[in-house]
Amino acid sequence: MDEPRPATIRSIAPAPHHFEALAVGARPLKIRKGMSAEDAFRVTLLECLAHVAGNVAAVTRSREVEGLHQLRVGLRRLGVAFSAFGEEFHTHAMAELQARTKAFASAIAPARDLDVFAGELFEGPVEACGNEAAFDLLRDRLERARGDAWDQAVARVSSVEFAILLDDIAAAAQSRNWTSLVPIRSAAPRRLDEYLVKARKRGRHLKSLEQRDCHRLRISLKKLRYAAEFYAPLYKKKQVKRYIKAIKELQDLLGAFNDAGQVRATLQLLTADDDIAPRARADLCFASGVINGWHCARAMRLGKSVMKRWDRFRHVEPFWA
Repeated sequence: MDEPRPATIRSIAPAPHHFEALAVGARPLKIRKGMSAEDAFRVTLLECLAHVAGNVAAVTRSREVEGLHQLRVGLRRLGVAFSAFGEEFHTHAMAELQARTKAFASAIAPARDLDVFAGELFEGPVEACGNEAAFDLLRDRLERARGDAWDQAVARVSSVEFAILLDDIAAAAQSRNWTSLVPIRSAAPRRLDEYLVKARKRGRHLKSLEQRDCHRLRISLKKLRYAAEFYAPLYKKKQVKRYIKAIKELQDLLGAFNDAGQVRATLQLLTADDDIAPRARADLCFASGVINGWHCARAMRLGKSVMKRWDRFRHVEPFWA
């Protein structure tokens, strides 16, 4: 078995146990060309489930920032896996599991969003301003809000409800409720085409650079990427790698653009308190104004890069074509 990759970002609090649980990334799938769509579906669910379960201790014991990120990625991959192999597998029971999975991913999102804000979005404007003391109050509020969000995330991941969800997904993956004998090799192009068509439809609205349109395209690309990774073992590695790299580069730009656009909402959350002294209010307004302005300018630059990268991606030949 491959060794889990260590987290690259440290924890929000010291591990309370004598050992430190590390974050674990997704492993390559083991589907083969001779498999039926049903067997490939089962293998994919189990691998995604292992990705999620492998990061539970990193969240609940070590409070690893990367562990929370990987657990959330695992839940998203699971959400796509439920519908990535055809409608015959998207039964009422599977749809219910998919909805529960999505709900847990949403429940831990605030902690992850504040991790990104603290680790990637806060310090750049502070360094550019050169007056760190003016940001002390906002930084203190950020850390307290982040700690509260992490407490809530740990509580959800530690809950009996979450453990039952993982057990139910494992049981569903082991069940034999389908009779599909369609070879996965013949089903893959059709499913991948469906995800690509949806992404291209979203991309038609990209010129406006509206936050909502960019976010929808980003979600469609994320689903396309996960599906491409699921089906990757069926195709030539070089072609798959090139295509997934192109998706990831565009995703990263759209993610940065989305993060810059969400800064204002996060700042509103952190400064929403009327019962503070005028001087403290002035400090908060100054700090939040600097950070928001810095990222507004950054979003404009990123928008131009997004358009160029999208135009480039549209001309990349799909590896399954």
